[in-house]
Amino acid sequence: MECVMVLLGEKTDWKSVKGVLNNVGDFMGRLLDYKVEKTAEKVWKKARDGWISKETFRPEEVKKVSVSASALCTWAVACSKYQFVEKKVAPKRAKHKEVTAVLAKAESELKVKLDQLQEVKDKVAKLEANCNRMQADKEELEQEMDRAANRMRRAEKLVVLLADEGVRWKETVETISGEIERLVGNVFLSCACISYFGAFTGAYREKLVAQWVEGCVERNIPTSDGFKLVTVMGDPVVIRSWNIAGLPNDQVSCENGILALKAERYALCIDPQQ
Repeated sequence: MECVMVLLGEKTDWKSVKGVLNNVGDFMGRLLDYKVEKTAEKVWKKARDGWISKETFRPEEVKKVSVSASALCTWAVACSKYQFVEKKVAPKRAKHKEVTAVLAKAESELKVKLDQLQEVKDKVAKLEANCNRMQADKEELEQEMDRAANRMRRAEKLVVLLADEGVRWKETVETISGEIERLVGNVFLSCACISYFGAFTGAYREKLVAQWVEGCVERNIPTSDGFKLVTVMGDPVVIRSWNIAGLPNDQVSCENGILALKAERYALCIDPQQ
């Protein structure tokens, strides 16, 4: 209950707890309408360090004492996990929005150039008609046609360049959209790897991941086909610094480095070089 009071921004003394519980309807409404993303990071840190990260703060353990407390424990743990995922997803969502805006701008510019190109083509057609009607001004009109043709070629080159850029942005948006779609499954697999990988060999880890990915596919959970912990959770720059400092560049060693940094508890790792 103290953890829930902290997340709700209330004091944890008995008088405050009693006051909150006396109004059951208001208390349940606050739990149902709780805005995870609006809670300050320092509040989450206090809740995790004080209660959520402890082994005793598990629904199945708390249920032995109180079913109601077990429900509140489940609510607090679920909110904590959601906030952790939301903090990772928010920057990617913002990046997707930014890329979409850039793509829209590029398409708008492309339309302007296409309109300009059409104007040039219309002008060329008019000059050709005038050339047929006025043979006396043929030389002057031919020169004008040459100038118009040059402008048209430059415009076509510009259109081609903008079209290529539009294709590139479209591919980028599709890539990011795919990553967002597979994010839940990849994060789920990453959590599983961090929880269980430590004591196993590289070959056994690969078998585990293959089985997990197959299970996700059976349950329609989108994941990357060739999921690798190093790809999802690793930072190439950081891993490169590890290698420079002496860490071998094999996959198991890099995974062990990630486990050491990402695990909430001390990670048990078996050195692949023995």
